[in-house]
Amino acid sequence: MILIKVNENKHQFSNNLTVKELIVSLKIQTKGIALAVNNNVIKKENWISENLEDNDEVLIIKSTQGG
Repeated sequence: MILIKVNENKHQFSNNLTVKELIVSLKIQTKGIALAVNNNVIKKENWISENLEDNDEVLIIKSTQGG
């Protein structure tokens, strides 16, 4: 089991996974989001190859419109 913290919420997974697999697993909409792993921004095109490890911290920020 590995533990990944996403926006301060802890999630357990049975094995290592990529950022893309995390997004799919948590059913997160990808439009308009930015993502960082351990304070390092990960470009969307790299999500499929960026591997997460036990105790990684993921921050997901969603852009909003306003006036």
